[in-house]
Amino acid sequence: MTTAIAIFMKTPGLSPIKTRLAAGIGAEKTLEFYSLCVGAVKATVGAVNASVFCAVAEEEAVDSAVWNSSPVLYTGEGDLGERQHHIYSTLLMDYDNVLLIGADTPQLSSSHLEAAIATLHYKDFVVGPARDGGYYLFGGRVALDRSIWISVPWSTSATLERLEAALPSTPRHLPMLTDADRADDLKHVLSEMPSAPHERQRDVLEWIRRNTSLAVE
Repeated sequence: MTTAIAIFMKTPGLSPIKTRLAAGIGAEKTLEFYSLCVGAVKATVGAVNASVFCAVAEEEAVDSAVWNSSPVLYTGEGDLGERQHHIYSTLLMDYDNVLLIGADTPQLSSSHLEAAIATLHYKDFVVGPARDGGYYLFGGRVALDRSIWISVPWSTSATLERLEAALPSTPRHLPMLTDADRADDLKHVLSEMPSAPHERQRDVLEWIRRNTSLAVE
C-alpha cells in the first residue's frame, strides 16, 4: 500500500503563527518554537515509508525556499475543514491511504505513524485524539464527501466527537497527544516525548528548558 502524509503548516512572515501560544510566551519565542516543531515533525515523518508533503496555508508559499525539502501543496481557501478536504481528496487520487497531521505536536513519534498506516490495512479511518478535544492526526483510505468536513466545528472541545459522528465508520484511536497551542501545553509536550527522542525532538526539549521554568529530565 502507498501512503501520503501531509503536514499542515503556516509560513512564517506570511501568516500569524500560533497566536494563542504567542499570547503566553511572546511572538518571537513562538516563532522559534514553531520552527523547531516543524523540524521535529518533518524528521519524524521522514523516518516512515511514505511520501511527504507540506500543506501550506498560503498560495504564495508554494515556491518558497522555506519548504524546499519536501513537495508543497496549497491547501486552498476556506476553513480548516475545506482545506483538509482539498488535501485529503487530492492525495487520495494517487495514494492508497492518506495521513493528515499538524506541525504542532513535536512529540509525535514514528511509531504513531507506523501504527496509523498499519491500521489502514484493515480499517477505513484512524485518528490521533488531541487533549483539547481535537485531533493531531487523521488518516483514511476511502473518499469523504465535502459535507462531512464542513460539518465539523473547528478548535472546540467537540471537534473530534463531531467528526467521528459524521464519518461512515468508526475510526481506530491512537494514543492521545497534546497540540502545543498554549503556554500551559508545553508541560504535556515534555511528558509525551518518546523515551528515546531523535535529535530534532531533543532540540525542542532543550528550547523548552531554556525558555520556561519546566524541567527536562
